[in-house]
Amino acid sequence: MAIVQDHVNVQARLATALAPAASFGLQCFLVDNDDIPADVRYRYVTPDGYDDDLTAAGVPYLYSQVYFSQELTPDKLMLARWVKADVAPKFVCGPAYEKDYEVYKAITDGDFTVKDSEANETDVTGVDFSAITALDQILTVLNAELAALVAPDVVGLDSAEFSFDALDRLVLIMPTGGSTEPTIDIIPVDPAVGTDLAEGVFDASNGSSPAGLDAETNVESLQAVSEIDDSYYNVHERGSSIAEQVALATWIESQKKLADIVVVDPNAKDPGATSDAGYQLKALGTKRTMGIYTEHSDQYPDAADAGAVLPAKEGAKDFDYVPLALVTDSGLTKPLTTGERIALADKGYTWIETVGATYLYDGITFGGEEKRIMLGRDWFVTRIAERIFTIQLQTDLMAFDNETLAQVEEAIWEYANEAIERRILVNTPERPFTVNIPDADEISAAERASKKLTVHNAFHGWINSSINDYEIFGTWQL
Repeated sequence: MAIVQDHVNVQARLATALAPAASFGLQCFLVDNDDIPADVRYRYVTPDGYDDDLTAAGVPYLYSQVYFSQELTPDKLMLARWVKADVAPKFVCGPAYEKDYEVYKAITDGDFTVKDSEANETDVTGVDFSAITALDQILTVLNAELAALVAPDVVGLDSAEFSFDALDRLVLIMPTGGSTEPTIDIIPVDPAVGTDLAEGVFDASNGSSPAGLDAETNVESLQAVSEIDDSYYNVHERGSSIAEQVALATWIESQKKLADIVVVDPNAKDPGATSDAGYQLKALGTKRTMGIYTEHSDQYPDAADAGAVLPAKEGAKDFDYVPLALVTDSGLTKPLTTGERIALADKGYTWIETVGATYLYDGITFGGEEKRIMLGRDWFVTRIAERIFTIQLQTDLMAFDNETLAQVEEAIWEYANEAIERRILVNTPERPFTVNIPDADEISAAERASKKLTVHNAFHGWINSSINDYEIFGTWQL
C-alpha cells in the first residue's frame, strides 16, 4: 500500500484573526435560476420552507426536495445564483411593494422620474391605477406607460419592464445587460406633478440600483458568492461545460472546501475516451472533487447523497452504501454494465447503484481520496485552529511559558479525542496519536530572541483511511 504523507499546518498567530471557518454541513447548490435573484446572489432554504419559497417544479425546488427527503434531515441548504447570461441593470423598489392594491387604485395621476448613471432623466406622468382589481395589474399599467414613451432621455426605457422578482420585490428592468450598462434609479419628479410614486407607493428611497452583470463561469459565480458569505463547505454543480467543471475542481483544490459535479457525458464510461471531465481531473490528481456519473438528466444524486450523510457528525459517516431516496441506478433504461463500471472507476467517478437499496458507489474523489476523510481532516484541523485563536482572545498573555503551552496542548487533545471517537483518526499501539508541544525550558534562546516559536511536529498521527496509508503532521506557530 502506498504511503501518503499529508503535512497539515495548524497556525495560530497573535493578533491575527482567522478567516471564517467553514460550516462543514452547509451545502451550496450553484444554479442559474431566477428564484435566486442575481443581485441577492444566494438564499437559504429549510426543510419546512422551501416549498413555500421556491417555484414549484423549478430546479432549486426539485433539488431541495431531494436533499431534504433523505433519512437524515439537514437544517438548511444554500442556493447560490450562477449568472450564465448577461443580467440587465435594474432598480429594486423598497418595501412598499407590499401595499394593498387599493392604495394604488386611489392614484389617478401618478408620476416618477427615471435617472441613469450618466445623469439622463425621463419623467413618467399621468399614471392611472383606478381600473385595477389586483396588485399584479399595476405592472400592466406601468409597462404600458413605459411603452408609450417617445424618445426617452434614458435610452431603452421605452423597452424596459416593471416586474415582481422571486422575492416579490417590484423591479424596473432595463432591456439589455452586461456590466458596462448604466445603473438606473427612480427619483421624485421635480417639480412634482400629481402623486409622486417614487416617494409614495414605490418607496424608492429604500430601494437599490444593482448594475448589470456579464455572464459568468461557475468559478466566477462562486467567487462572487464567497465575497458575501464564504461559510459553505461543499459545492454542488451541474450543467456546465467540461472545461468549466475542470476549472471548478481546480479552484476548489485551493480552498478548504469540497465539490460534487454531476456528469452525464457518455464518454465518462468509455475506457478509450480522454475528453471527459473525470479523465482530466484524475490526471490532475484533484482530491477535493467527487464526480457522480448518471444517465438521468432529471435526477439529483449529489443532493441525495449529501442529504443522507452530512447531517451526521463530520467524518463520522461514509458517503457510500447509505440508502438514498428519490434517485435510481445511474443507468437510464437498465443498470450499468460491469465494463461500464470498471471504466468509470478507472477514471475516478462514482455512480448510483440499486441492489436491494439505492446507494452511492463508492464515495471516492478523483484524486483517490475518501470524501469522508477529506471532510474529517478539514474539520479536525480547522477546529484546533479556532480553539487556539479563542485562547488567544481570552488570554491576556500568550508567552513562551508552560501555562501557554499547556493550553495549546489541551486544545489539540480536545479535538484529537473527538476525531478518534468519530473514527477520523486512529490511536493504537502501532499507530498512536501524539502531541509534541515542548516544555518552556526547551525553547532556544534564538527562538525567544526572534519572538516566534514554530513547532513543526505539534501533533502526529494516522488518518483512519481505508484506501491510503495516511500520516498527518501539524505545525503550530506562536
